[in-house]
Amino acid sequence: MKASKLEIGDRIRVTGHDTRGWNVTREGYVVGAPRLVKTQWNLKRIDAIRLHVDKDLMASPSRQNFVTVLPDTEVEELEA
Repeated sequence: MKASKLEIGDRIRVTGHDTRGWNVTREGYVVGAPRLVKTQWNLKRIDAIRLHVDKDLMASPSRQNFVTVLPDTEVEELEA
């Protein structure tokens, strides 16, 4: 499934960038609606998708649970 098509409550595994631009893999529930953002990726400003993924379905979106991915990124859907 494409990152932009996710909905709150979907259980996924996704790899993207964190606040420092480092690769990070997040696994858990989508706890915030996917959001289009402008970000720096490999020294270029581009459009990307910001996801908030946490092991706790009731968690709030925060800097500790977000991951930024390219718009065409495929995410792995997990069993609920």
